[in-house]
Amino acid sequence: MARESKTKTIDGEQYTFYQINPRQSMKCLTRIIKLIGGPMGLGMDTNGLDNSKDIEDILGSNVNIGVIVSGICDRLDDDNVEYIIDTLLSQTIHKGKGEVSKSFDELFAGKLPHLFKVVFAAMEVEYGDFFGGKLDFLKIFKKASINPESAT
Repeated sequence: MARESKTKTIDGEQYTFYQINPRQSMKCLTRIIKLIGGPMGLGMDTNGLDNSKDIEDILGSNVNIGVIVSGICDRLDDDNVEYIIDTLLSQTIHKGKGEVSKSFDELFAGKLPHLFKVVFAAMEVEYGDFFGGKLDFLKIFKKASINPESAT
């Protein structure tokens, strides 16, 4: 069975994202959930939401960004963050520079906001259907008044 791919243009640069193997994907998702799950849960005001609501309703609730950022910062670990980014981008191709893993420093030197956009795009490709196709990280961060695009 062929791996699915998705091509996206980010800041004028074209990337093709291929799905990572299932074992790596599960391990990476577990690390992501351990990193952001608790803080996201604590920072979302779900009062008044009942169990019949879907992920879009929950993501549309009020967000206490201070609680989320504080919780994530408490859980940050260099090795874990590096593992997540390396894994998510391990099957990503840049048009013109080839495998992102082989040209990582060249592609992202001085462009950390661009790196984060590419990582979010990789997460959407890999895990978007995990939440019924409703996972849009840029939309979530914009709702929470974090705009990674304004930093470029």
